Amino acid sequence: MSDGIGRERPIGEFERQVRDYARAWATTIDRRNLLKAFGAAGVGAIAAGRLNLTEASPAPGAVAQRVRRAQAGTKLRIARGQLTDTLDAQKTVALVAHEIMWQIYDSLIYLDETGTVHPGLATEWTFSDDNLTVTYKLREGVNFHDGTPFNAEAVVITVERHRDPATASPSAYMLGPLDKAEAIDDMTVAYVYTEPFVPMFVGLGYSYCAPISMAAVEKFGEQFGRNPVGTGAYKFVEWTADDTIVLEKNAEHGWATTFYSVQQPPTVERVEFAVIPEDATRLAALEAGEVDIVAGTDAVPIDKIRSLQETPGLQVVTRPMVGLYYNYINVQQKPLDDVRVRQAMNYALDKTALIELVLDGNGIPAVSPLGSAFGDFNPNLNAYEYDLDKAKALMTEAGLEDGFDLKYIVIASPIYQRAAEVIQESLAAINIRVNMEAYPVADVFAKGPGGDYGMLFFYYTYSDPDVLYLVCNTDGGSLAWSFTDDKELNDSTAGQRIEFDKEKRRELLWKAQERVNDQAYWMFLWEGVYAAAMREGIQGLNLDLVGFLHLQELSVTE
Repeated sequence: MSDGIGRERPIGEFERQVRDYARAWATTIDRRNLLKAFGAAGVGAIAAGRLNLTEASPAPGAVAQRVRRAQAGTKLRIARGQLTDTLDAQKTVALVAHEIMWQIYDSLIYLDETGTVHPGLATEWTFSDDNLTVTYKLREGVNFHDGTPFNAEAVVITVERHRDPATASPSAYMLGPLDKAEAIDDMTVAYVYTEPFVPMFVGLGYSYCAPISMAAVEKFGEQFGRNPVGTGAYKFVEWTADDTIVLEKNAEHGWATTFYSVQQPPTVERVEFAVIPEDATRLAALEAGEVDIVAGTDAVPIDKIRSLQETPGLQVVTRPMVGLYYNYINVQQKPLDDVRVRQAMNYALDKTALIELVLDGNGIPAVSPLGSAFGDFNPNLNAYEYDLDKAKALMTEAGLEDGFDLKYIVIASPIYQRAAEVIQESLAAINIRVNMEAYPVADVFAKGPGGDYGMLFFYYTYSDPDVLYLVCNTDGGSLAWSFTDDKELNDSTAGQRIEFDKEKRRELLWKAQERVNDQAYWMFLWEGVYAAAMREGIQGLNLDLVGFLHLQELSVTE
């Protein structure tokens, strides 16, 4: 076994278990279900590993447009579909934030789809004999974008802020049962845990846990989220009034993590992430050469993948989603506190029809709070198949034949709003009158904890089943917005975090899935795909396990 920089060394049993665990979640992903999820998008991504390129001849004038843009300098304009809430890595768990922060911050380590842990700001790591301490040797010669040095002290104070209750970080759970981080010397830091923590490398591989410049935090205060400073390959330049976020190459970033498929320093000089809310306008901008890439959360409409693949001059990158789309049902509101009502709502929805009508077949029905791509997905759940008669019978049994009014919060997106209209129509068949309110994703994050709704649309993508703690555990999960206060569910989602025995952990995860399913705490919707589209002349665009590109891998050719 080698350390983070390739040297052979002996490892302890605890480290072996952690590494085996990391490999287990990666290698037990259910490839068959991933292939099913692709639908009309095609199955080439699995065979290709990380991407599926559909190439076509350029449209008339496209080559000239491409050459003009290349001659103007290595700049890219990327169109997105959603607004970012903040770029403070510790104040969000939004995917629309991570896709930008991923470029600005370097993680200590990176965990790939084979379960291999790659060096980042940490170049090697060792485990203590008591299994409670992991010591990281840090990368020399690295500075934050504001010129302050990256060292062990910077990591320690980053962790302290992350865990500080005053920060109220929704991603602090990713650190697990961490007691403290302490500096051993200037370039060595130890993470000390109160209990052995199984998915330690999962959280540390996300931008939410990345080291940040505390000098910048002190300088900007509450505005740090609009002025982020990390050590990454790209530096923040500005966040304009029209919600365009501008980054520029960090010329000092002369290294690349082996997590990336393309090993190179950053080459693209400047990148603009522009929010274009309307699907048609966003795609038209790509075809016209006004933007170079359409990528990120909600950027490529899932029902337009097929037509984009057939458009001359464009390339489409697709891969299956590891996660799912669902509705939280607020069990603290009457009559949603009645399990029969929640079950009726699930039976009333024809998910297969929704996928065909709204998603152009690009998806599979969701049946569990854990996506079917996970190796710990429970295949024995009683799925809520479409059964309108059963739904009506349950409503009658609950004494609600005449139905009730329901406030439904939806993410403002054409696809999601069309899906919400199908759900609205389905629930009308059992006399539930749905009043839909659509908001940008940042506003949905703000409204979720308040619980002023009967149902709220949401989705997640994550690389470990520990996500169930985040979305189901009301003792510590910051996105447990069904407000269940269910001891059985809390115990199982908390217990799986520190259970090393694979089978025992699976039992806890299966138990949690059964509880959410049986009690119908959610309305299960669909599992989908990730997609990005780009003009010709761009190379190195890969989508990772959570669907994001890495700017450092990109290059532009004439």
